[in-house]
Amino acid sequence: MAVVSVRALVDAVQERAGSDDPLVLLEAAVVVAGETSEAADGLVEHYVGAARAVNVSWTVIGERLGVSKQAARQKFAHRLGAGDLVGEGAESMVMAPRLSACLQAAQAAADTDDSVVGTQHLLLGLLQVGAAATILDRLGVTRDRVREAGVRLFEPAVLVDGEGLERRVVGDGEAEYAIAQARRLAARRGQSQFRTEHLLFCLAVDPGSSARRVLNDLGVDVARVKKELEEWLGPVQRRHRRFGKGKAADRACSFCGCQDAGPLVAGPGVWICGDCVQTSAEILRSDRTGLRTG
Repeated sequence: MAVVSVRALVDAVQERAGSDDPLVLLEAAVVVAGETSEAADGLVEHYVGAARAVNVSWTVIGERLGVSKQAARQKFAHRLGAGDLVGEGAESMVMAPRLSACLQAAQAAADTDDSVVGTQHLLLGLLQVGAAATILDRLGVTRDRVREAGVRLFEPAVLVDGEGLERRVVGDGEAEYAIAQARRLAARRGQSQFRTEHLLFCLAVDPGSSARRVLNDLGVDVARVKKELEEWLGPVQRRHRRFGKGKAADRACSFCGCQDAGPLVAGPGVWICGDCVQTSAEILRSDRTGLRTG
């Protein structure tokens, strides 16, 4: 196997320098070394891309490179594709093309902020196309208003992850988690695709998300968002007994404000609808998994 030798590199430096001056040779060596390093990185990146094209996971790629999954992704996934945003383990659920287009728009919005993708970027992306865009239009949510709220509400921060890698975050940076939740929601509704409406639902009902904070700032009624989504979302595939009895006319979910979500679970001075119960359960399960594997 032919490998570029040090002798060949020395010859390349001397040819580029065209001089025996040590400093000129040193400058030429720096240039050649940089070009060689870029070529080597490009070679590895080419084969990382080939591995991703056949659905090799970032975990396996990281193992072969001797780094973590996060480090491999950060170095080689310069722009997150739809598959990277969804994460691994999503093979059984197909992403609708319109949602894929929205995720590309969300990535572009994050690039503008020079940040990892947050849920407020997903909200911007959802204005691109699909049922979610139609609903947001009805509610008076526009790109300009979302961008203005984002600038006003979120201060950029540089965070260090568990691998010691720095990343710039504007907002919550939880795009992957939100999309995974949308995929689970579609599965619970017995659907074979997850679409823009599933993602909008998850962004709206999560009280801790940056997207929800933007919607609150814009005066969007989350209960109305849920009502607008009813015609698009299939019924929940319930596998458990129903909680409580019929709701009174003046009762609403204390978390999303909806009054038309069926029976409400009673707590000490609060009520919670079935959709929010399931969302909470998913969050708790995900947190427990993270603790076990972290």
